[in-house]
Amino acid sequence: MIPNDNQIVAFFHCALCLAELPAGTSPVEWARYESGWTKIGFQVWCTRHQINIVHVDFEGMKHPANTNRVDH
Repeated sequence: MIPNDNQIVAFFHCALCLAELPAGTSPVEWARYESGWTKIGFQVWCTRHQINIVHVDFEGMKHPANTNRVDH
């Protein structure tokens, strides 16, 4: 079973955004990211700088995913 709660232990960040991070602002507040499926896998994109943060190639393999939303 793939859980619905936040299991993130390491975050993706745009290096340029981190370099420009205003004092007293967290990376989460400053982030301007889009993420989604691509023809080869999954990508995280910085909309502030129009650059790739990470693009994962699943090499044609299908992986289980939990796409259910649970309201709290």
